[in-house]
Amino acid sequence: MIYTQQSNLPIIFQVDEGIILDVAYYLKRNNLAFPKVLVVSGKNHSFHYAKQIAALNNWINYTIDDNTFKVVEDLKNYINSNNIDLLIGVGGGKVIDTVKRASYLSNTNNLSIPTIISNDGLISPVAVIKNETGKTDSLPGMMPMGVIIDLDVIKESPTKYLEAAVGDVFSNLSATNDWVCAFKEEKERMNDVAFHLAKGAANSLVNFGDIDLKAKPFLRLLVQGLVNSGISMSLAGTSRPCSGSEHMLSHAIDFLGLAPNVLHGQQVGALNIFTLFLQNKLKKDHLKFAQEANIPFDFTSFLEDKSETQLKAMFHKAKEMRPGRYTILNQLTEVKFLDELKKFQKTIS
Repeated sequence: MIYTQQSNLPIIFQVDEGIILDVAYYLKRNNLAFPKVLVVSGKNHSFHYAKQIAALNNWINYTIDDNTFKVVEDLKNYINSNNIDLLIGVGGGKVIDTVKRASYLSNTNNLSIPTIISNDGLISPVAVIKNETGKTDSLPGMMPMGVIIDLDVIKESPTKYLEAAVGDVFSNLSATNDWVCAFKEEKERMNDVAFHLAKGAANSLVNFGDIDLKAKPFLRLLVQGLVNSGISMSLAGTSRPCSGSEHMLSHAIDFLGLAPNVLHGQQVGALNIFTLFLQNKLKKDHLKFAQEANIPFDFTSFLEDKSETQLKAMFHKAKEMRPGRYTILNQLTEVKFLDELKKFQKTIS
């Protein structure tokens, strides 16, 4: 049968060892058939797996080298001119987001096979794409109809990507606190299921007790947290459950070019500690977890320019990043922000 996605939630979700080549099996098991399949990957590490998947099933390979508007447009045109029925994204965030965006624009089903996990974008209706200025925009993407995660592949990825994934889920704590704050101020509505999925994902990591980024029990929990975060955003119809003041500050850091070599998840993980402090919600358990997961306590440690001038610019730019999104930053002035940062740094020193 030809599958037309009816819900916003994935129908295939497989996390196990040695399953990266079993895509056709999972499609068949769900009575899904697609006459023309395109396997999209990067040109290096992910291409190794994509080539095997495509060859095994007589599918078409397509490689990309970035997640720009032009790359998305070229992929969309290829899909439409070649009557592609299913896109399979194999790779990291750039590949997955490009596939989700092109899938959305061409109204074509997509399936995700991440080879790296660094944020909750692997299953979400949001695609992060570079605009003409080189900055990133968060745009609508089509929620993947399925995700297949091979723990053997993920375990071999560079540790920094796993740390980034942990940081992204960890940051749900600050994001959900901001959401409650916005709800109490009657600025936004609350979706209880989305809220608990996002917050529960973060708390499950904090309370796990044995943090080992390369251990499969922890990796399974981390993947589940990423998936639950993505589903929470889909249910809420917005990134709100997983994106608050910590993400706005991170986007400002990116816009100002203050930490060009620091992954998004690493940024928001560290910023989460600071924004929890601003919310008066920072606990010893959070610091203990951050230390074990190698998340810096002080986000300024990775800024290339931490002068007062740049910190002020970061604060003001952060409040512009998501117009209408109420967070703890709305309760601060520039002077108060800098004062609180100094207090925070004394607290964690």
